[in-house]
Amino acid sequence: MNQNSSATASLSRVTILIRVREGILDPQGQAVLQAFHDMGENDLFSVRIGKLIEIYVPQTDALKSRIESWCQELLSNPLVESYEIQGIEPVTHQPMSM
Repeated sequence: MNQNSSATASLSRVTILIRVREGILDPQGQAVLQAFHDMGENDLFSVRIGKLIEIYVPQTDALKSRIESWCQELLSNPLVESYEIQGIEPVTHQPMSM
């Protein structure tokens, strides 16, 4: 096993989707919808804007509950946003660092 493989062997990539809750006004979505209409795309009736978050984190037995906590306490505003954990996958390549 090379150095990169051993460094990523226990990492997971977590993918989380944050969206404005149904029934809550989405100003960004409204602006994009208006831009579509301005371009002549008049058959569109709704646009919702969200955020896709990827986190690289060491794999642990309690990872799922940690992620739930992060979503509820930091990544989303539970009053106006919902979240969906789209995936927790083993990392097969070295993630880019800052």
